[in-house]
Amino acid sequence: MTRTNSLSIKILLSITLFSFSLFFFYISYQEFSKYYQEDLVLFEDMNINYFDKKLFQKYYQKIDIENLSDPQFNEEKSINYFKDIAFDDLFDLFDQEKEDQVTYADTKEDLITENEKDQLEEISISKGDNFAKILKKGGLKGRDIDLLLINGKDIYDFSKIYLGDIVKIQSNYNDEGNLEKFKMFYRFSEDQELIVNYINENFEYEIRQIELSEERIFVRGEITTSLYEAMKQAGLSELIITEIIRVYSFDVDFQRDIYEGDYFEILFTRRKNDQGKTVQIDDPEYLVLSSRGTPLVYYLYSNNEFSEYFDENGKGMTKSLMKTPINGARLSSNYGMRKHPILGYNKMHKGVDFAAPTGTPIFAAGNGVVEFAGKNGSYGNYIRIRHDNIYKTAYAHLKGFKKGIYGGVRVKQGDIIGFVGSTGRSTGPHLHYEIIVNGKQVNPATLKLPSGRKLNDQQLEEFKKLMVLKKQELENFKN
Repeated sequence: MTRTNSLSIKILLSITLFSFSLFFFYISYQEFSKYYQEDLVLFEDMNINYFDKKLFQKYYQKIDIENLSDPQFNEEKSINYFKDIAFDDLFDLFDQEKEDQVTYADTKEDLITENEKDQLEEISISKGDNFAKILKKGGLKGRDIDLLLINGKDIYDFSKIYLGDIVKIQSNYNDEGNLEKFKMFYRFSEDQELIVNYINENFEYEIRQIELSEERIFVRGEITTSLYEAMKQAGLSELIITEIIRVYSFDVDFQRDIYEGDYFEILFTRRKNDQGKTVQIDDPEYLVLSSRGTPLVYYLYSNNEFSEYFDENGKGMTKSLMKTPINGARLSSNYGMRKHPILGYNKMHKGVDFAAPTGTPIFAAGNGVVEFAGKNGSYGNYIRIRHDNIYKTAYAHLKGFKKGIYGGVRVKQGDIIGFVGSTGRSTGPHLHYEIIVNGKQVNPATLKLPSGRKLNDQQLEEFKKLMVLKKQELENFKN
């Protein structure tokens, strides 16, 4: 009985203490809510937005300037400071995807002569520089730096400067410390230049397109060791060599289909700027590669819908899949039975191996969806792409995947998907490449792939006229 009464008293005390706690918590909450609501009203009454130009200026004028501790503070200049700066959308200053607005000079009067440029101070962009620092080095002062950068943000992304570039600047201030004259030139690419002038107390911006000169180039070379070496000896750039290999990778096995004595021909346009530097190489308009003595001739035909290579019969060279999804590689192992280099016994090799340096880019053999990207047993890092209901391709022993490559991602033919490595069961860096047809690996070298685009009657007629013109031009080069 005594125990029962003792338990009842404990329960009663616990309930009483809990009730008091709830009561005091309620009182505290009421007081807190009261003060919070009062503060909230005061905050709403202020109605200030730093990025709203008019409201911010109105708020700034209410500041008691006499109470500011800075003895150099000038009330009139401080109030007017914000009137010329477009604070609207200030965050756009850091928007990396802002498109450049390009203007073109129509007359000589619109351009500033080279003599004027020579009178400007040349400032080299060093490590750690930003555009504000460059402008300061050129003599421009704080407020004017802000005006130039903020008001010009829609013309040029001032976060983009490049180490070693030269910025030419001229800044002149009068005795009162006001800017009187300013000019700036910044060639931020091989064919574009930013020009800023100070006219009628405003900065004016222009992006000038550098005029390029065209040069028609015809190259012919004979293959003695490899196609790559022959093209390098002929003076072709890596860009052109890569394009030729890409074009012919649908039809040519570069290890077995190219013999000594085969040759190549190419016609393309090269564009140079006013400093004589090559800034653009157009896609080749005419290509020939002899394979085992048989010339494969392609012409580039373009219209509003597509730009592709066709043979002399108007048959498109672009196939659904590439036989060689890697550049500059050596075929190190064919499809078929072989003695496995690690396991030591004969085993069916259901793909082809291309030996290449670690890190060499690997391309998607065709358009499709990545079905799998990850570790896959003895294959190591592995990618499989589904191209349609019939064809799939697989890529194994990769060092890694290109950023953004994972299951479900759609890729286009020629996209880089990964890099050569030696993961999984591998003796050295190489790409193991498989073509899978209806669920079974097949020999890529003997597979007959679906043909490319076919021209309609009107397109075929235009293409034939194009061939006639190109042949006439080629005769002039060859003669």
